[in-house]
Amino acid sequence: MKKKMSDYSHEELLKLSTKELSELFDLERENRYEKSLSSGEEKYLNYTFQEKVSFWSGELHQSMRWSVEDGEDPYSIYTLEWYKSTKEFEPDFDKIMDEVFEKKWGTGADWSKEEYLKRIGKLPPPS
Repeated sequence: MKKKMSDYSHEELLKLSTKELSELFDLERENRYEKSLSSGEEKYLNYTFQEKVSFWSGELHQSMRWSVEDGEDPYSIYTLEWYKSTKEFEPDFDKIMDEVFEKKWGTGADWSKEEYLKRIGKLPPPS
């Protein structure tokens, strides 16, 4: 499987299975985050705590919305590996996400903090 959507022609994309297409969308989302973080890293490092809350709220909300629009699981981006990588980049990430869920997504967005925590390994799956 190729690494980016741009590596495929339109005809090749149409021939991909649902699973292959889903994996490709996941790779695109991961690449988008990495590019966004690396290109704006210097600027991001100067953000206040509230600016970081707004940044993560917007980036993650948009990615989750795109997943829903693509018929995918909006929580698929949240993995233990993703979480560890993000914590290395942003040590205050847990505090930021607490604020995101409380102040940004608690105002009408239908994202579940419990589901997010399960996906990153902070809550055990239901038995």
